[in-house]
Order: sequence, then structure tokens, then C-alpha cells
Amino acid sequence: MKKSEQAASVPQSGTEASQRKKILGLEKNVFVLGLTSLLNDFSSEMILSIFPAFFASVLKAGAASLGLVEGLADAASNFIKIYSGRLSDKIQKRKIFVVLGYSLSTLTRPFYILVGTVAGALGLRLADRVGKGLRDAPRDAIVSLSTSKDETGKSFGYQRAMDTIGAILGPLVAFFILSRFPEGFNLVFLVAFFLGLLAVGSLFWIKDITLAFKTSESGFKPARFSRRFKSYLFSAFTLSMGSLPLAVMLLKTRDAGLALATIPLFYSISNIAFAGTSILAGRIADKFGHRKMIIIGYFFLIMTYIVLAAVSTSPAVLVLAFVLYGIFQGATDGIHRSYAAKLTESLSRGRAYGFLNGLNGFGFLIAGVAGGLIWEKISPNVALLFGGILIVIGLISFVLTQIVFKQRFSRV
Repeated sequence: MKKSEQAASVPQSGTEASQRKKILGLEKNVFVLGLTSLLNDFSSEMILSIFPAFFASVLKAGAASLGLVEGLADAASNFIKIYSGRLSDKIQKRKIFVVLGYSLSTLTRPFYILVGTVAGALGLRLADRVGKGLRDAPRDAIVSLSTSKDETGKSFGYQRAMDTIGAILGPLVAFFILSRFPEGFNLVFLVAFFLGLLAVGSLFWIKDITLAFKTSESGFKPARFSRRFKSYLFSAFTLSMGSLPLAVMLLKTRDAGLALATIPLFYSISNIAFAGTSILAGRIADKFGHRKMIIIGYFFLIMTYIVLAAVSTSPAVLVLAFVLYGIFQGATDGIHRSYAAKLTESLSRGRAYGFLNGLNGFGFLIAGVAGGLIWEKISPNVALLFGGILIVIGLISFVLTQIVFKQRFSRV
């Protein structure tokens, strides 16, 4: 990027106050967006955690339908992120995308009461994920631009920890509701809607981050991505293709003879491990390097697949598997985004997250559709093997590209 096109390293005066004010050691924007994420994930994970039970008992559908819905929903979400991130960079307004995204997702939740077919569930899930696509890249840009580079891992770790605390509470409440009311899916949807409204309301305290920049030509000129970032995108895409949806893997509980109402409990166990790992993983990544943490995280995913493949009728082994999966998520999710921040220019941060999330979305589509079909039509263990092979290929790609480009870039 030309010197005349470089962004200033500090925000304009309209956001300087919010940059200086910290809450519990975090920038105000980061802290409040964490609360928003907690409330939203409390809401959304209540619904997602009951999806396997809802599909099986109400929609009379299996792993293939569930994998298709989740794969298409993730793909739609991440495809939208490509454009929302770029547009938010171009107009230098990110909060509006965050508000619209959270609002759209929240508005879908009460309509699950009316759903009686897989197509209906897919339509609402797509609308929910479009909302996620609108908000995520601009929100991640606000987090990264509100944070100094030596604290990006900490900030994204906090963001993911708050996400996951909500994701712990949501399934627990869903489990409590279904335990008391075995057919109480509609009550879950209504409670989720109320919590989503609280999440949208918390956005009142968020401030936009506007970067001052000059350009020698008229219009917005985004920085070009480095070769290292492009190679990272390819590796992340391959890794996402091997990441089977948690909703599909939770169907393993049926092999242990457990009731469908217990599925949210295992979902919550995974998220407890996620929350307990994410902030620590961010701090370790800031100190010792993000590459190492990403590699370690995916080894935990491989271990998850191995343990799940060994499960026959043991609930204890299932608990271990979903703890391992939670550790994988905590060690990689926020780290992927903070790593991307270190490889890209501030002025194109939203666009960078858009491409990262977009490619991940197509990878998750392949993982959901292919993995779900293999799970249902062939066997769960073959689906786990499919995912494991792709994870190994993605890790090899990730390691090799970092060695190839290491001499040209500073340590991250």
C-alpha cells in the first residue's frame, strides 16, 4: 500500500475517549461487545443446542438434513461477511452492520414455533446466519481497531470467552426446560427471543472506530493482501473443511443410549471447556506465537475425532470427547482472528475478516453436507476419518507456508 494511502495508527477524535477508557483492563468497546456476545450466544445456543432433538423428534429428520442445514447456514453467513467487511471498511461505519446483524438474528427466533419442516428450519437458520454475516466482520474490526497489537490475543480471547459463557448458559437453560417440559421447544424459542432483545439493546454503548487516511486518488483504496495472508487463507479453508459441525457430532449421544433431552447438556460441557481455554489461549498466543497455538488447537480436534470413534456406550468417554472439542475451539477460534490482524493492514481489516470468514464458510458447508451425508449413509466413524484427514492436510499446509514465507515477515 502506498504511503499516501496508509491509515493513521489512532482513531479520529470522535472515538479517542472510548479508546482511553478501560473497563477491567479492556477497552470499552471490547468489554461491551463481549457482553453483547454473551447475551446473543445465550440466546442462539439455546436454539442450536436443541436442534438435534428438535430435528429428531419434531421434524423427523437425521444427520444428513441437520448437516445440510448447518452447512448451508454457515456458508451463507460467511459469504455475507466478505461484503459486509469490505463495505464497512469503505464507508468507515461498522456499528450499523453490527446492529442490523444482531437484530435480524434475534427476529428469527420466535418464528421457530411455526416450523414443521426441514425447509422451514433451513429458511429461519439462513436468515439468522445472514444476520451473523452482516455483523461479525465489522464487529471483529471494531475489536481489533480498539486494541493495541500486543493485546489482540487477549481481546479476542475475552470476546470468545464471553461468547462461550453465553453458550454454556444457553444449553443449560434449554436442558432445564426440556427436562421439566419434554415437548417445551416453543418455550425455549421464546426465552431465546427475549435474551436476543437484551443483546441488541446493549449495542447502544458501542462507539464506531473511524480511521483517518489519505489517498492520492479519489475513492477508497484497500490495501493488497500479503502473500503470507493469502496462504493463510488457503490453510484455514482446508482446516474448516475438516471441522465437522458440533450439532452432527452430538448425535453420537444416541450410540450411548442417552435421551435426546440430554444433548444440550453435552453441548454445554463443550462450551465450558471452550470458555476455560479461550482467554488463556489468547495470552499464550500473544507471548509465544499464534502459529503454535493454532497447531496445538487442531491436535485437540484430531483427538476429539479419535475419542468419538471409540465411543460405543460410554457417557464418560463422550464427556471427554466434548471437553476436547471445547479446548480445540478455545485454542483456535479467537486466535485465527487475532492472527489475521497481525498479517493485514488496519484500513482493510474488515475486508480481511470478510475473506477469512467467507472461505471458512465454504469449508464448513463442505464439512456439514459431506460429513452429515457420510455420517448417516455410511457410518459416523467414516465421517470422523474424513474430517481427520482434511485437518492433517490443512495443518501440513499451514506449517509449510509459514516456513516458506518466514524470512520475509516479522515473527507473529
